[in-house]
Amino acid sequence: MDVRNLLLLLFFLNTPFLGQSQSKPKPGDFQAYGDAVFTGDQCFQLTNAYNWSGGSIWYKKGIDLHASFSLELSLMMGCKDVDGADGMAFVFHPEFLAQGYQGEGMGFAGLRPSLIVEIDTWENEHLGDPPQDHVALLRDGSPNHRYGLAGPNIINNIEDCRQHKVKLDWNPQAQSLQLSIDNKKVLTYSADIVKKIFHNNPVVYFGVTSATGAYNNRHEICFETIKFREVRKPALFTTIEERKLLKGEAMTLDQLRFDAGKTHPKPEGIEELDKLVKLLKDNPEMGVEIGAYTDSSGDEIANQKISQKRAEAIEDYLAKEGISRKRIYPHGYGEERPIASNNTPDGRMKNRRIEIKVFRMLP
Repeated sequence: MDVRNLLLLLFFLNTPFLGQSQSKPKPGDFQAYGDAVFTGDQCFQLTNAYNWSGGSIWYKKGIDLHASFSLELSLMMGCKDVDGADGMAFVFHPEFLAQGYQGEGMGFAGLRPSLIVEIDTWENEHLGDPPQDHVALLRDGSPNHRYGLAGPNIINNIEDCRQHKVKLDWNPQAQSLQLSIDNKKVLTYSADIVKKIFHNNPVVYFGVTSATGAYNNRHEICFETIKFREVRKPALFTTIEERKLLKGEAMTLDQLRFDAGKTHPKPEGIEELDKLVKLLKDNPEMGVEIGAYTDSSGDEIANQKISQKRAEAIEDYLAKEGISRKRIYPHGYGEERPIASNNTPDGRMKNRRIEIKVFRMLP
């Protein structure tokens, strides 16, 4: 692994500020709709065992599909096998608390744009369903497999009155979606779903929908863990700060600090970089110089090297957020130009800083 990639790895391994969450969901994290009801612990009943029942639950926090998403849960698809219907679906959709058509639509039909992981226990021949229980990946609220992305894949009977373990994983680096039931991989799909399905919008909500039709079953779900990156509110410079930057004035990112000898910023200051990302995206004709400084502790040559690594770590963060490296000029100045005394811990902390200067690039 070269030095740049090692720095990038260390940078992200030490950045809880990305909003990555992994926990056992609480009932209050979800909003129920239709016939869905909370039944205890992390469990919900989505449909009753009667005809034309429909319910959904939606996770209240937005999800960023530019990061990984992982869900572990157990589901119970009812006790009626031959005459049980219809099924359940995991749905990604830009709107919160959406509900589609019941019956063969399983609560997701008509939701557009959407990505749907379907677990179906009924054969609708006109939709291309096989007679066995099956899974499929569908899009844009269409339950018709002719317009689907993957499947239908036949699975073992799950209308057996038992809990079945389900794991759903999205890997944005590999652009791979995978569904497992009872520790067996039953569905995989690889594509840039942010671009292909959501028109480059990575912000979606996650829900579980279910419905019955002319036949029925009781459908239940219990969550174990959910891991994802929460959508953060955009960080912005003040109007005065933005005007000064666009006029070419240098600015110190005051909240972006480094521990002595470290090349990755302290977590509480990363919002400063998000402000810079937003500014550069709004002004694509502008570039930025990243000036990194150290205190005077240690060897002068070593300080210059570590400041260069800090500037390059900032460059890597901006590039990850979509800013072209051609617009970023990282430079390490070492212990030059102190802005505070190096004789106190507070002064040394202030000298370990990042200054930015925005400029108009030549055409």
